[in-house]
Amino acid sequence: MAASSSSPTATTPASTSSTPKLGMLQGTSSFLVPRDTPGLTVARCNETMGCRFMNNGELVFEDMPVPEDHLLAENDALGKAGVYFRPGKIIQAAKNLGVGVHAFEAAAEYVQNYVQGGRTLIKHQAVALRLADMATRIEAVRALLERAAQAVDDDAPDAETLCNMVKLFASEEILKVAQHCLELHGGNGVMLDFGVEKIFRDAAIFLHMDATVDISKLKIVKSMFPATAGTYAGPE
Repeated sequence: MAASSSSPTATTPASTSSTPKLGMLQGTSSFLVPRDTPGLTVARCNETMGCRFMNNGELVFEDMPVPEDHLLAENDALGKAGVYFRPGKIIQAAKNLGVGVHAFEAAAEYVQNYVQGGRTLIKHQAVALRLADMATRIEAVRALLERAAQAVDDDAPDAETLCNMVKLFASEEILKVAQHCLELHGGNGVMLDFGVEKIFRDAAIFLHMDATVDISKLKIVKSMFPATAGTYAGPE
């Protein structure tokens, strides 16, 4: 059985397999499997709380021979896929930033038009403070994202570190932005009709997309101190 993103609805899913004793980097192969291949079963398509534009599911391979010409990479698939890891984190952070911008725009529109206590919400100090906090977090994410993207383009020595940093930073900061948006809408924030709760759900998914928060932190330390940092998995 394999867990895969987008494969449950793909016409030609891509999958990987591992060769015993060779490890992940040297022993992983990838191949294409047409949807109608005998032995391939889509076991389930998982329901997620947010970011439902990219589904996730489980594929089952049972007595399923694969033609040799379907092989994409043999024994070094993960290593070859590594060229997409850095841009992938840039893309995730950029999508995350988009969620934050949407949250800010929705909140700004609401507080400038909704009246509470005889005046529009934006005239209340507590509301203004939250708006300023949201805008500052968004610009901080944008700045780090631009720096990380430039580092990837330049193949800079710190590109790996910056990519993990921006993925981590964006996921935590934008979630806070989405939380502010939800709370600035008051009771309306949790009403499905307003769509604000969807923003919050989408933001929460990025904490676990393309590495969890803690895994990202470990990768940052390992890239900054490769000679002394622990492996954090397996034997030292």
